Order: sequence, then structure tokens, then C-alpha cells
Amino acid sequence: MSFILTIITTVKSFISSSEEEYSEKTENFIEKAPAYVEQGILPKEATEALIAELQEVEQLRKEKNECLQTARNKRQELTGSKSTCNKSLRNYKNEIDSDPTIPENVKRELGLLNEKKTEETNNKRPKLKVEPIAGVPRITYQKKPMDGIKLYSKTNDGEYNFETTVNRSSFDDTRGRISNKEVEIREYYAYYIYDGKEVGKKSNVVRVVLEPIE
Repeated sequence: MSFILTIITTVKSFISSSEEEYSEKTENFIEKAPAYVEQGILPKEATEALIAELQEVEQLRKEKNECLQTARNKRQELTGSKSTCNKSLRNYKNEIDSDPTIPENVKRELGLLNEKKTEETNNKRPKLKVEPIAGVPRITYQKKPMDGIKLYSKTNDGEYNFETTVNRSSFDDTRGRISNKEVEIREYYAYYIYDGKEVGKKSNVVRVVLEPIE
């Protein structure tokens, strides 16, 4: 059997889709084009008009990046300020809660009362997610308002012979591999735990494929 060598030619546009590369090409053109205008190689009017447009684009790019940096700084300021303010809110609430002369309806009107929400656990179902982190399966789920989950697992085609109680919103399955040289599949499901008991419905089943360790 003979093979025919096929050569495929693709064309990359001279107009870059990358903002950084576009900027580099802009600076290069603005720097070098005027010399060719002076030598009579490039048309003066069209080149100067294009340079003006390129300069406007570059200026807008710089302004955009400055705005993004300002937004990041403001976001950090907001987070810090809000954290400090939250402490003041809690201290203020503690102060008025200790004053028996302040009516509860006033606290409610001002939004200073914690809201109590009653939920049935019968239909609660954990939604598991799993992904390998540095070769270790990490299972995550939404914990609140439950105490945790009872997690069950099996390896490859085996039985669900592993179980553990997870009190945090994530769990790293650091069990050793059956064989470091072979693909290993781990499967998980869980039930919520509340007040020390399994409650609600069985979660979705998630699987993770662990590649061999070379």
C-alpha cells in the first residue's frame, strides 16, 4: 500500500484576533510606516489616515485595560469595606437585641431579624460533582442546610464497599490505587445527613476515570 503525501495550506489573516498581537502590530506599523511614506513608497494620505485610526484603537484598548484594573481594585475595596461593615452590623444588632425596650416589629422593619426557614428533608437530594485534582478524586456538593453526606463508592466493576461521612462541602478520596499501571474507575453516590441520620433521596451517581501513574 502506498501513501500519498498531502500538503494542506492554510492562510492566517494579517489582522490578528489576539488583542496583544494586534497591539504589537499596531505599534510596529505606526513606528515604521512613516519612513516609507517619506521615501515615496507608501501613499501619504491613506497611511496617515490609517495610523490615526490605529492610534485611536490603541488608546481605547489602554483605557479599557485601565478600567478593568480600576474595577478589580474597586472590587477588592468593596469586599474589604463590606466585611468591616458586616462586623459593625452584627455588633449593632447585638446591642439592640440586648435592649428590651426596642420592639421586634422595629427590628423587622429595619431588616435586622434573622429569617427562619423550615424545610422538609424527604425530597432533599445531594447533587454530587467529581473531578480529579492532581490524580485524586474530589467530590463536591451543596452542604447547607444539612450537616453533611454519607458517601458511598465502588471501584471499577466491584461492589459499593466504601462508605464515609463527609462533614465538609468537599471530600478528597485519597485511597490508594488497586494498580498504578492501570486505568481505575471510581463511582460515587450519597445521601444527606441531618441530626446524625441519613435523610432525603439518593444523589446522582458520578464517575471519575483515573489514568495510570507512570
